Amino acid sequence: MINKRVISAAIALPILLFFVLRGGIAFTIGVLAITAIALYEYICVYKNTNHKVIFFPILIGYFLNAYSVIISNKNVIIPAILLVVITSMATPIFAKKYNVVSSALTITGYIYIVVFFSMLIYIIQAPNGSTLIWLVFIIAFGTDTFAYYSGRFFGRTKLCPEVSPKKTVEGSIGGILGSILGVSLWGYINPHINFHWYQLIMMGTVGSIISQIGDLSASLIKRYAGVKDYGNIMPGHGGILDRFDSILFTAPVVYYYIVLFLG
Repeated sequence: MINKRVISAAIALPILLFFVLRGGIAFTIGVLAITAIALYEYICVYKNTNHKVIFFPILIGYFLNAYSVIISNKNVIIPAILLVVITSMATPIFAKKYNVVSSALTITGYIYIVVFFSMLIYIIQAPNGSTLIWLVFIIAFGTDTFAYYSGRFFGRTKLCPEVSPKKTVEGSIGGILGSILGVSLWGYINPHINFHWYQLIMMGTVGSIISQIGDLSASLIKRYAGVKDYGNIMPGHGGILDRFDSILFTAPVVYYYIVLFLG
């Protein structure tokens, strides 16, 4: 019998390729859709805890952000963040079922999911964006794949057992090397993008480390909430947040690398 994880990947990969290769409004709609699903998963994961995410502010933030990316105007982001922060912190004053932790979870969820996912859209909207966007997936998936096999064959030293018992230092190093290899290969294939080799190696290194922190951060939330997965939309993988946790942290790294080095 074919593993459910393999079947899910076989279905998800063509869908991912379709939206990335189409770009434009198709890619924007695709990202907004998975952002909405990820938000739902994030809100639901805290339902069995003593602290709840405040729905109204995060919903306002989502629609403002959607408006921002559709009209390609980043100036909406700061007012959206301010509005989410103010409404999130004001709500517990009037609704006693929420508290200051609810405010913190709401603000964190908005930035972590809505703002970070939007970075994918801003990358593809940049000059050469249809080429640059692959850096996010190369770093995240390269790190995951090489970390898995490096840990499986060479793993001895636990990396962070209280958060993720199976992850090892050797696996982490393998993930970094895999990311550097993938980014370097991307640079070789795309010499017209004016990244120097040292910039690519640095991006692969920093991106991989941040990607792994994203993975561990998502695991930390699940451990706190007492759940194995964020959802079951992708059998064998879990929810959107289970599959995109490392991508969420990688996207801002790539975006600001582009801003810093390519203008």
